Amino acid sequence: MSLEVSEQIGFIEKMTAENIFHLPDISDFAEFEKYRRKITIGDLSFTSCYLWAESMHYRIRTTPHAVFVLGLGADHEISIYALFGENVRLIEDDILFLRQLFADAHIPLRLECVSESDVTLLRKLPFSCEVSFDENYSDYIYDNADFSDIVGSRNKTRRHEYNRFVRLHPDAILVRGHFSDAAVRSDCTAVFDKWCARHSCAECRFGCEKKAFDRLEEIEMPNRHLLGIVYEKGQPLSFGFGELLTEDCVFFHVQKNAVAIDGLSYFLHRNMALQIHPDVKIINWGEDMGMEGIRRNKSRYHPIEWRKKYSVLIKE
Repeated sequence: MSLEVSEQIGFIEKMTAENIFHLPDISDFAEFEKYRRKITIGDLSFTSCYLWAESMHYRIRTTPHAVFVLGLGADHEISIYALFGENVRLIEDDILFLRQLFADAHIPLRLECVSESDVTLLRKLPFSCEVSFDENYSDYIYDNADFSDIVGSRNKTRRHEYNRFVRLHPDAILVRGHFSDAAVRSDCTAVFDKWCARHSCAECRFGCEKKAFDRLEEIEMPNRHLLGIVYEKGQPLSFGFGELLTEDCVFFHVQKNAVAIDGLSYFLHRNMALQIHPDVKIINWGEDMGMEGIRRNKSRYHPIEWRKKYSVLIKE
C-alpha cells in the first residue's frame, strides 16, 4: 500500500465530500435488502456497515445494479465490499469507474469478503483479477440443530461443559431482550464494562465493540436482530447479539461475558439456538482473526464449514 492510514482516510473523506460515497443511513437498508439472499457473512450486512461506520470509516455507494461499501479493513488497508446480482456484466462500468478513482489516488482497487461464487462471476469481467484469502478471516459455520445437541459420545465434551455450568449455576436463565428497552441496554452495558475491565482495547481488532454496539438502538429491527442475555439471580452474566441474515442463517455480531466462567458462552448460545432461533439451518459464528484462544474455542464445537472470504485485486 503506497498511502499511510491517515492518507487513506483522507481519500475516504474526499469521496464523501464529493458525494461519490455517503455515510451509512437507515434508508440504505432497502438497497442491501435487494441482495439479502447472497448475504451469508455478517461483514456484508447493513447492520455491520452501520454499527462499524465510525471505526472502519465505512461509506456507501449505491447504483442500479450494486451496493459498494468503502472502508478500512481489519488490516487497516482501504478496500471495498460489493453486493451485486448474478449478471455481473451490469456492474462492469461501476468497476471501471471505481478503478479509475483508486488509480488516480495510487490505491489498488481491492474487493474484500467476496464469496467463491462471486469470484467466479468477477472472473467473467474483462479485467485481470488476483484472488487470495486469509484463513484467519474465514467464518465458522455450524449446523444449528447439531450445535445444540449434547447427546451421544460425539458430544461428550459439550455435554460435560454444559451440564457442569448448569450444576454450578442452577439459577442461570436465558432471556430474550430488545435494545429499545432501557433496562436491557443497561444490562448489556454492565456486561461490557466488566468485560472491558479484564481485557485491553487492542483485543477489539476492528475498533471499540461497545461503541459499535451502542449504535444498535438507532437501527434495531426486532424481526431480524436477536438479543439473548444470561441472568443469574437477576444479575447479567453474558449476552449475545445475532442477526438473521437470511431465513436460514443467523450471524453473531457480538458476544460478551461479564465474568470468565467455563461453559457460559456455550450455555448462552445453546439456549439461543433452542429458544430464540430454533428454525434456522446454520449459525455463522464469525472468524477467529488469527487469535489462538478464539480459534481453539470455536473449533471444539464441531463447525461444519470454514467459509472462505476472498480478496479480489482488480488489475488492468
